[in-house]
Amino acid sequence: MGTTVSFVSGDATTGTIASLLAVIILVVIELVHFSRWTRNTLSPPRMFTGLLYVPANRLFMKVKNARGRSKNLVNASKTLRTQLKELPEAWIVIKSNGSIAGSNDAARDILDLPIKARGINLIEHWQDPRVETIIRSPVTDEIIEVSSPKDVNTQLEVRTHLFDDEHRLILVRDVTPLNRLLTTRQDFLANISHELRSPLTVIVGYLEALQDSATIQDTEEIVARLFSPVQRMRNLVEDLLTLTRLESSPRPSIYEMDNVNVAKIIETISREIKELESFDHVIEMSIDDGAIAVGIQEEIYSAINNLIINAVRYTPGGEKITIRWLTVEDGYVFEVSDSGPGIAPEHLQHLTERFYRVDSPRNTKNGGTGLGLAIVKHILLRHESTLTITSTIGEGSTFGFKLPQARRST
Repeated sequence: MGTTVSFVSGDATTGTIASLLAVIILVVIELVHFSRWTRNTLSPPRMFTGLLYVPANRLFMKVKNARGRSKNLVNASKTLRTQLKELPEAWIVIKSNGSIAGSNDAARDILDLPIKARGINLIEHWQDPRVETIIRSPVTDEIIEVSSPKDVNTQLEVRTHLFDDEHRLILVRDVTPLNRLLTTRQDFLANISHELRSPLTVIVGYLEALQDSATIQDTEEIVARLFSPVQRMRNLVEDLLTLTRLESSPRPSIYEMDNVNVAKIIETISREIKELESFDHVIEMSIDDGAIAVGIQEEIYSAINNLIINAVRYTPGGEKITIRWLTVEDGYVFEVSDSGPGIAPEHLQHLTERFYRVDSPRNTKNGGTGLGLAIVKHILLRHESTLTITSTIGEGSTFGFKLPQARRST
């Protein structure tokens, strides 16, 4: 009986040891796999048993989530870097010693920096004492206006923002167009003040004379003389309103334009001019009656009317004015030639500027507002055309423009 018991007990011990050994072997194998897996956690853990699966899977999910967040941060960083580089406003990050730590394409272009600008000393590159002062200043959010190192005629607005003790952000903006606009506006206000002052002075003088007038005849003469300066002021205001409307209105689409019978417009304007009491000229015309253009009727009428009136104004009495409306290969051309004193070449490019005056005999009998050619210019811009001017001193001038052909019905 005792022998049997001893045999059974030995088998149990052997089985227990074998089981423990098997468990140890499995644990060792899983530890080896776990060790290998921790070196590359891109895939979920695959274990022979579940002893380490739960902690390994938790670790895998944390790593996966961290990787996802890291990837999102990397993508966001790339997007932000791209957007910063593509900003239209130039920016530069500089260190405390003035060397460039980063910049975008706009900064490299406007400041004439090389593609690899990192490390370049901005103070030495720009060589402007005001730039050096603003970079070294402890005050932040300063603004100055200086010339570009690339072109002295380009004016740049420079702003600074302090990041920390070691870095400063420099924002640079080209303000040349804005300055030009402000100058133009100032000149415009000065010119319009001058243009209004003259007729107002005349009107005030006549009104004072009217107060002292004792006879009806004197009163009638003064009232008649008042008509000219009042009419001049009225024309000036109307031209200003027209020019403002043209400049502020969006360019019309092709669907907003109609077929325009330019030959009929020329005929109407010529007839009205010939009826003027002061008209004493010879008009020659070469007109293609079948040339129908595309445009806005009222604006084309205004442009042609301004050009023909200019020709009449600067052509001496009895001299010839030639009007042409001709078909060319890809459209139609309008031209009007006067027999006036002509215009010097240096003035031609400025003639469409507001209130531009040429110091020549052309101004001796100029009764215009100084805005007619500016109006013509903006009308033609709205029709994708330009005003051409040729002139010879002592012979006269020719003004013209081109328009597209009318749409053909299908």
